[in-house]
Amino acid sequence: MLLKNSPVVALAVVTVAASMALSTALHAQDERFSFHGSVNAAIAKSDGLGVFGINKDGTSDYRAVAMLLGYQISSKDRVVTQLLHRRIGTSPLAETEPAVGAVWAFFERKFDNGATVKLGRNPLPRGIFNEVRFVGTLLPFYRVGTTVYGETLEYIDGAVVAKSIDINDSWSIDASAFGGGFDIRAVLPSSTGSQAIKLRAENSVGTQLWLNTPLEGVRFGAFVNNYEQTPRASLPEASRPSRTTTALYSFDAVREKGFARAEYTSFDSKTGATKSHYDGWYVLAGVKPTEKLTLAVEYSTANNLINLPSPVAPITIPVSKDFAVGGAWAVNPGLVFKLEAHRQEGYAFDTPVSTIVPPTGPPFRASLAPAAKAFYALASVAVSF
Repeated sequence: MLLKNSPVVALAVVTVAASMALSTALHAQDERFSFHGSVNAAIAKSDGLGVFGINKDGTSDYRAVAMLLGYQISSKDRVVTQLLHRRIGTSPLAETEPAVGAVWAFFERKFDNGATVKLGRNPLPRGIFNEVRFVGTLLPFYRVGTTVYGETLEYIDGAVVAKSIDINDSWSIDASAFGGGFDIRAVLPSSTGSQAIKLRAENSVGTQLWLNTPLEGVRFGAFVNNYEQTPRASLPEASRPSRTTTALYSFDAVREKGFARAEYTSFDSKTGATKSHYDGWYVLAGVKPTEKLTLAVEYSTANNLINLPSPVAPITIPVSKDFAVGGAWAVNPGLVFKLEAHRQEGYAFDTPVSTIVPPTGPPFRASLAPAAKAFYALASVAVSF
C-alpha cells in the first residue's frame, strides 16, 4: 500500500507542485505557452527472478516523469517539446536511460484541409498506446502491451503527415504517413542467456490507418514500417542486414462501463541466409463497476527466432508469457492509484536463465531448457495535469 511518507507519493507531490508553479509562470508571461505533465511512479517486488528492473529485494526506483511544453506561433503553427525522466529499477537497460531526455521536439503545421505536418522528433503514430505509454492516468496498469511496444518505436526523427478522411456519415479513416529514423532498445534472450541491445534504424518509411466504425468507441488499426538497421552501407555487401519490415494490427473498443483491446506485432529481417523473426501480442480487458474503480486483466506473449551455429537448425523461443490482474482507483481524472499482480513465464528475465540445450548429435536440433517463472507486483500512483 502507498503510504503518505512513501517516496513514490512524495515524488508525485513535489513534481506536480513545481510543474504547476512553472505552468502558472509561463502562462502569466505569454498565453501562447502551454504546459502539461505526468508522473507515473511505483514500488514493486518480485518473488525471485528480476523482471524488467523488479527484483526480489524490491525497488522504489521506478518511475516515468514527462513534461510537455508547447508554444503557439500562430493559429496554424506550434512547436512542442516533451522531456522524459525515467527510472526502471535494476533493469540492464537502466544505464542507457539519460537523466532527462527529449522524446519529442517538433514543429507542427495545420492546413485548411485538415491535414497536419510534424517535423523533428515526432511521436510515432503506432498502435493504441504509443503516444501515451508513460501517461499512467490513461493506462489500466503501470505498463501495457509490453510485448508489442517494448522499448522501441516511441518516436521518429523526421516527418509525420496526418489527415482524417470521411468515407460516409458512419465510417471514417485516420491516416498517417511518416519517414525518418529512430532508436531500438531491448533485452532479448540468446543462446547464452539475456542480452541488452541498442541499435539505430534509418531510412524508415511507413503508415498507420485507423478505421472508425459506426459502433461508438470501436475501431480497427493497421501499422506497417520498413527500415534499415545501421551500420549498413559501410559493411561488406554479404554481411549487410536487409531492410526490416514490422507490422502491427489493433482492435480497440471502449465503452462507458468497460473496454476490450488487442494488438499483434511482428518484425522480420534477413542477413544473407540468416532470417530473424519476432512476434508478440496481448489481449487487455476491463470493467468499471463504478465511476472511480477499474478492474482489468491482460495476457501477453512473445516469440523470438534464434539462429544457432551451423549445422544446428534455428529455434523459436517463447520469450515470455505474462498474465496480469489489477485494480485502479481514480480519485479524479488526474490522480489514480493502482495495484497489480503479474505471473511471468519464459526466458525474458533480467538475470540470464538457461535457454538453449545444444544437441549432442544428429539431427542437430537444439531444444529449450525448462521455462523460468516469477511472480511480481506493483503499487503505483499516476498523476497528470
